[in-house]
Amino acid sequence: MQKQTPQAAQDRGMKLRTRLAAGFFVAVCFSTLVGRLWYLQIHEYDFYAQRAAGQQLRDSVVPAPRGDILDVNGTPLAVSASCWTIRAVPREMADGDVAEASAALAQILELDEAEVLEKLSQRKSNDALLKRRVDQQTADAVRTACLENDWQGILILQDTKRWYPEGDFAASLLGFTNVDNEGVAGLELEYNSLLTGQDGRVLSAKNAWGYDMPTDYDTYVEPVQGNSLKLTVDVNIQHYLENYLSTAVKEYNVSARGVGIVMEVDTGRILAISTKPDYDPNEPRVIQDETVRAQVDALTGDERAQALTLAQQTQWRNKAVSDLYEPGSVFKLITAAAALDAGVVTTEDSFFCGESYGVAGVSFHCANRNQHGPQNLAQALQNSCNQSFIQIGQRLGKEAFCDYFAAFGLREATGIDLPAEPAKSEFYTADRMGPANGLTKTPHARVFRGIEWLQRQRSRKGGEAV
Repeated sequence: MQKQTPQAAQDRGMKLRTRLAAGFFVAVCFSTLVGRLWYLQIHEYDFYAQRAAGQQLRDSVVPAPRGDILDVNGTPLAVSASCWTIRAVPREMADGDVAEASAALAQILELDEAEVLEKLSQRKSNDALLKRRVDQQTADAVRTACLENDWQGILILQDTKRWYPEGDFAASLLGFTNVDNEGVAGLELEYNSLLTGQDGRVLSAKNAWGYDMPTDYDTYVEPVQGNSLKLTVDVNIQHYLENYLSTAVKEYNVSARGVGIVMEVDTGRILAISTKPDYDPNEPRVIQDETVRAQVDALTGDERAQALTLAQQTQWRNKAVSDLYEPGSVFKLITAAAALDAGVVTTEDSFFCGESYGVAGVSFHCANRNQHGPQNLAQALQNSCNQSFIQIGQRLGKEAFCDYFAAFGLREATGIDLPAEPAKSEFYTADRMGPANGLTKTPHARVFRGIEWLQRQRSRKGGEAV
């Protein structure tokens, strides 16, 4: 047997240590690789799965139509109409097609050719909006042009838009929507969450270069239309109200717009409500008043922008809900009802309307200084007799009048389901009623002041609205 030299033993030990060290490093590297794979595949699975889906799929939203708004008879007042939005994926277009496609699409879509060319020339872009909400004829023209010229990267996406069949009919009631189909004013705003539907989706598969694969790989999720809203408003009554209101505004040169409300007294249901003039909710940003529009167009810069915003907000404002109202003679109905209910007058009581009627040293007349003579309650209402209702108010007394004022609910908001109603009204309380400042007190010093008196004192001395 050959004896092993010390050198050979040393070499052998070195090789063994080298193998052990190499094995250790291989084990460490393998363990690190396994740990990394576990981290990526298990711990970070959702993150990388979403990134992969984003690279392999194009997710397109199909907007859901809003629910319809109907009158009490089912007549549609606001509906959703089908339309199409034209978008482009410039990176998918052939370089040689860009100029030709830009010229043709600009003509079809009535756009500036230079702007279209600029968008399609962004060769790395995955999305470029060309035009929103075109009609079917325009969408078909774009589709035909793309097929005939084999242009790639032009998307014709189903969309929906709000349409008001009656134009400016009931505009201040209905309101309108913005470009994202969200309610901006009126019932569209108040019931936006109810009217908004659930969007659908189209998932399109893409290849390694980011181009669409055949439609066999598409997945379509149907959009769900929003809930419909049925009103208490009757279109027939609404038409009568708007016609008469528009005529009155024009005939009497009403500058601050006219307001009309028709309510079913037994239930409180609103049968018609209107502010005139208003606007066309199909084109809500167009100023309908030609005089105001001309004044705005004559301005420039920030001044024009501010004037335009003010004019738009003014025509959108539902004056029937958002503005306080001084009732004047119509409040005689409230006074009469309160006096009858309190038992301080009867339908047979007689009141006298002469040349004037004095309260706290102030003489009051009827309109045009009419003298109605003796009359009962019905005749006083029929003639809107100021003098008679001052006498009725004296019998009722200011404390009782204020109690009835509250009982009729006239101190608080109505709670109508329309936006922007003031939280409370403005009125005189009992402790603030009485003779105007500086007048000599008389036996009538604590009696109710008629509505016409309140208005007269307000104009002379300043004060709150009733």
